[in-house]
Amino acid sequence: MNLNEDLIDSTEEKYQETDFIETIYTYLRYWKWFLFSIVIALALGYVYLKLVTPKYKIETDLLIKPDKSSANSQNDLLQDLNLFTSDKIIDNEVQILQSKDILEKVIRSLNLQTSYYLVNGVRKREQYGLVPFEVKLIKPNPSADPDMKYAIRLIDSTTAEVNGKKVLLNTPYQVSAGQIVISRKAKWEGAFNKLYNVRFNDIDDLIEEYSKLLKVDPVSKQATVLTISLEDAMPERGKDFLNKLLEEYNLAAVEDKNIVSSNTLSFIGNELNAIKGNLGTVEKNVQNYKSQNGIANIGAQSQILLQGVGDNDAQLNKVVIQLNVLQNLENYLKTNSNDPSTLPSMLGIDDATLLGLVVSLGEAQQKRLSLLQTVTETNPLVSSYDDQITSLKSAIITSVENLKRGLEITRQNLEDKDKKFESAIKQVPSQERGLLDVMRQQHLQDTLYMYLLQKREETAMKLASGVADSRTIDHARSSKRPVKPVKALVYVTFFLLGVIVPASGIYVRGLLNFRISRKQDIERVTRVPIMAEISHSESQSALLVVEKPRSIVAEQIRAFRTNLQFVIPNEDQKTILFTSSISGEGKSFVSLNLGSSLVLSGKKVVILELDLRKPKLHSGLDIQNTKGLSTYLIGKVSYEEILMEIPLQKGYYIIPCGPIPPNPAELLGNGSIGKLIDELKKEFDYIILDAPPVGLVTDAQILGAYADATMFIVRHNYTAKTHIYAIENLNKHKKFKNLNIVLNSIKFQEGYGYGYGSYGYGYGGYYQEEDDSKSSKLNHWFKGKKKA
Repeated sequence: MNLNEDLIDSTEEKYQETDFIETIYTYLRYWKWFLFSIVIALALGYVYLKLVTPKYKIETDLLIKPDKSSANSQNDLLQDLNLFTSDKIIDNEVQILQSKDILEKVIRSLNLQTSYYLVNGVRKREQYGLVPFEVKLIKPNPSADPDMKYAIRLIDSTTAEVNGKKVLLNTPYQVSAGQIVISRKAKWEGAFNKLYNVRFNDIDDLIEEYSKLLKVDPVSKQATVLTISLEDAMPERGKDFLNKLLEEYNLAAVEDKNIVSSNTLSFIGNELNAIKGNLGTVEKNVQNYKSQNGIANIGAQSQILLQGVGDNDAQLNKVVIQLNVLQNLENYLKTNSNDPSTLPSMLGIDDATLLGLVVSLGEAQQKRLSLLQTVTETNPLVSSYDDQITSLKSAIITSVENLKRGLEITRQNLEDKDKKFESAIKQVPSQERGLLDVMRQQHLQDTLYMYLLQKREETAMKLASGVADSRTIDHARSSKRPVKPVKALVYVTFFLLGVIVPASGIYVRGLLNFRISRKQDIERVTRVPIMAEISHSESQSALLVVEKPRSIVAEQIRAFRTNLQFVIPNEDQKTILFTSSISGEGKSFVSLNLGSSLVLSGKKVVILELDLRKPKLHSGLDIQNTKGLSTYLIGKVSYEEILMEIPLQKGYYIIPCGPIPPNPAELLGNGSIGKLIDELKKEFDYIILDAPPVGLVTDAQILGAYADATMFIVRHNYTAKTHIYAIENLNKHKKFKNLNIVLNSIKFQEGYGYGYGSYGYGYGGYYQEEDDSKSSKLNHWFKGKKKA
């Protein structure tokens, strides 16, 4: 493995360990940005907490009780049908509690469609229950603006002011929202001249809002207790809402249970009205018959026959009524109707199983109807109800058929018995037989009338005693402290926002930066090793190594000099080429000072100013340039005539470029430069070639053939990242021998790393500063101090 590969592997291992720390340091150097952003964010969080309206959590608990009326008598059958599992009951009740019908009833009952805001200076606070008057919108205008507010105040006990106009209380008044009526509350006597803003909310918007706010959750999977909660800025309004919600829910549940009883009462009422007329007619017939025939009473035998016939006819009528009820039920089931209000009366039916099934059917239909007000028919819960209703109807049909067969047998027996009575009546004397016939009709109507009266009272009592299958465990209660906003969470959120904003800015800034700002920018693109890292210097001195030997740059140049022995270890490898991508990257400065450092180590060094287009070395060293490389390459002078010792350092020589030629590339390619380097190798330990940028001209590539090592200068925050791809391309195609990179003019205060090399303390404060001043740590932290 060669030296370059060793350097690459060590570099990769090093930066795998330090990349995270470098990234953290890149952000930490902007600590003032973060501090300012966090302070502003926390201040905004404080303002937010002052301006936002706090919300309280209101809760209540509801116990769902099983339906004992149907469950006790049919456990086996309905459990087989899976119609009364607790999971389905809970899910159904949750949907009913959140149904739009119930929410609308609650909103209208509490008059929540009208909002009141107390105006106190520039602040407006919503009020509930503390307003001395009430405004009702009796004729709304559908095209009115729902956000329109009306300024209303009570002037006295009979007059109010609406948007500056006087209005009589309890008198309709037309505004843009529609016709309103203002009434004063008796308990708010003397509460005059307080200004309120009144807004009329759209009822559909309120239903949608409360539907989202209302949360209904089971306490556990096994329990049938529901916790109902919502969040409201005004606890009293929230408590009234939940209490009213449970009240409306229970009323709706009772109404659902009483559907069959109400239908039965209606049926009995119609029958009683019809029988009442018939009863009056037959009673008059009995009276007329007795008067016409002079009969005061019938005999004992006839009385016995009359009693027997009457009882038999009463039983037969009951059976006929039951069969008619069952026929009505069958007709209802055949129509596939799911309207619970048209469910037939079950008058006279004593079969507990059938009664339970019919009650369950009515409840399932009512719950399905309520659910369809909030969801579509494709909803799984609706499908569950459909399956439940289908199963119930099938079970009812089976039960009706069995019951009808039994009733038909009973009717046939009663009819046979009735024929026997008729045969016995024929043997009674004619006058007494006529009386017996009319009294038979009277007795029949009277018995049926008394039977219906009894059923009406029983049904009425059942209807009056109906209760919901639920119980409110606790009335609505509010939390003592607001649940929103949570102060700690708000401050944490704004703190994180204060961190994220500058961090995002720094990150985006880094993404948009197209120049080399970190060592990783080079290492991610190319495997060419970085030979040295040279700090930025504000000094105007050309030979900084000589003038300020204790500066950071001087020490970094010495480290560069030390690394050379690993790149060109042999004594016959003396030629070092310096080039760069573009002008201004500092190759002349680095090459000149490296040569100076080599001289200080006892070596004899010469530097060739080979940038024949834009030479800088001779001007920086204040050396004459009347003759030089250009005159040598055309054969006018020998190299001894153009070799000059640098005035600032003994033993350090330079060959200036000479007059700028019109054809530098042709001169460098004529072969004379090779001869010159061979001559110089005999006299000097190191030959430094200060070549032009490789990205602009081909001069450096021509000179690369004579170099034992090539140093490619990359300048921090100056060289474009795209130029690194060019370096990788040069290395890939072996255009230069021993190609290495020197990262120059690093400004550590601009985020390059957290130190230098493997030293935890970095360079700052360890070496002599260029201006020899010792600034305090406080000045360095806040103002930043220049690095040599």
